[in-house]
Amino acid sequence: MEPHFQTSFIPKKQIGNDSDYSDKVHETDILSLAATLFAIVTILLSGGLFFYKSLLLKQIAKADAEVNAARSAIEPDQIKELIDANSKIKASVSLLEKHVATSNLLYILGDLAVKKFRFTDFTYSSKNGIPVITAQAEVQTYNALAQQHDLFSKSEYLKNPIFSGINLNETGNVKFAFTSSVNLDAVSYKKALEALTMNP
Repeated sequence: MEPHFQTSFIPKKQIGNDSDYSDKVHETDILSLAATLFAIVTILLSGGLFFYKSLLLKQIAKADAEVNAARSAIEPDQIKELIDANSKIKASVSLLEKHVATSNLLYILGDLAVKKFRFTDFTYSSKNGIPVITAQAEVQTYNALAQQHDLFSKSEYLKNPIFSGINLNETGNVKFAFTSSVNLDAVSYKKALEALTMNP
């Protein structure tokens, strides 16, 4: 018998199993579907981010325009004038509160003085922010001196009045030295103004 040669190179049987081929096709379909979905989602997200970015840029531009409009409505020159006026008012209030009105103290001392009382020397000073008066004075009698001591001691404006160096002078009057710290209300210009406005 003669040998039988195959004249065609096309196989008559399938080389692989049909089920193996369909599994490979099925796996390839799932991977390509996943890749396609991933690409679509990525494109959609990129587009969404682009539109969100443009929306944010528009909102920023709108807010910037509103801020500029508000800034121009405020009028910086007027604000500067108001700040300057406020500084001047604060400085005036500070000066008013610290200003000393010794004339008010002299009126108080005049009201507290007994008849025929007079200062021969008077010094007003401040020690550690507390007003102090030091004076040389004279009255006609020792009784007047005792009465003067009593009036100064009871005054709300004089603190710790001290009488010293009590002697008779050449004319027979009683001379003495007087020292006292002074209540700040007695020399406060602000308090004096308030008293004037309350009792015009």
